[in-house]
Amino acid sequence: MIKNITISELKKNKNLNSSFLAGKLESVDETCLYYKGNFFLDPYNYYPITEDFHTFDELFLRISKNSIAHYHTESFYENFQNKKDSFKTFNNCSVIGSNPGNNYFSNLIHFLPRIFFENEKEIQVIVHRSLSKKFKSFIEYLLSFRGVKCTFKYLDDDFYKFENCKIPQFLNTLSSIKLLRSVKDIVPKKDIKYDKIYIRREDSNYRSLLNEADLIEKLKKNGFKVINTSQYEILDQISFYVDAKVILSAYGSGLANSIFCNPGTMICEISPNINSIYDQHLSKRYQNLSKLCDLNYLKFHADSVNVDKHSDSAEKYINKKILNESNFYKNMILKLSEFDEIIKKLSNQLMNKKEY
Repeated sequence: MIKNITISELKKNKNLNSSFLAGKLESVDETCLYYKGNFFLDPYNYYPITEDFHTFDELFLRISKNSIAHYHTESFYENFQNKKDSFKTFNNCSVIGSNPGNNYFSNLIHFLPRIFFENEKEIQVIVHRSLSKKFKSFIEYLLSFRGVKCTFKYLDDDFYKFENCKIPQFLNTLSSIKLLRSVKDIVPKKDIKYDKIYIRREDSNYRSLLNEADLIEKLKKNGFKVINTSQYEILDQISFYVDAKVILSAYGSGLANSIFCNPGTMICEISPNINSIYDQHLSKRYQNLSKLCDLNYLKFHADSVNVDKHSDSAEKYINKKILNESNFYKNMILKLSEFDEIIKKLSNQLMNKKEY
């Protein structure tokens, strides 16, 4: 059976402990542990299994205990034993990883912070093949800023073996935010700054605001800059958030960039109503981010409308039952009466703030 090793057990095991390296960034007082050696993993969980069949939940658990429970079953162990010699092998790489569905929130908060501890001059970075060109360019830029040259190696949806490779632990959200906010220092300055930003989701297959055009008309009359983040490189996206005093958006990954906002910025989310147990965690994602970043948070609810057909990527990576039942995988429509209420609340909030 595959055995999970706790941190306390790891400290007592000199042989295993010697396989871990520690990276530290003094500027933000953060430390990251790397496993270096030979291991196996799949590009969904990025949960390394050593050649001695050890795992490390406290370092590499990204989603939840449920997501990796099957690794510790007899059936998985037997199947793994039979197939491990046939896995494709990578050598001398750094497994940074990326979300297989190319989810921007996950790529930004879960995976990207792991590159901040790289200190070699040249590395081969392992990511999923689905990672966008913009995000790869962002990784290259951040590494080059630190004098690190990288090339990319790609994973598909399979199990792989890694020899003489390293994989950094997953950091907690607060640590990730501390690292990511340091990027603000290298964001290009804009000639024109916009206090109020509305983020569109017109390219999304779900959670689009169906009567968005009517809302945009009112927002423009009230001084909002309307942007579609997919039209900008990531550093340019971030520059809008750095200067904003109000961000309004339908629930979605565009709100992940709110971590780059200054403390006190208003984050206003248009969100579906919770209708299932699957929605509980998702519904508080950006509220929790706002709290960690000392941002002011407001939520406005919209009615949900079924999606005619989800994208191939959504159907591939999201549980079918969740996709069909959760309001967070449907589109939205906002009552006309809510338009003026949103603008009124935002105006009142701004007027009541002494500084922002």
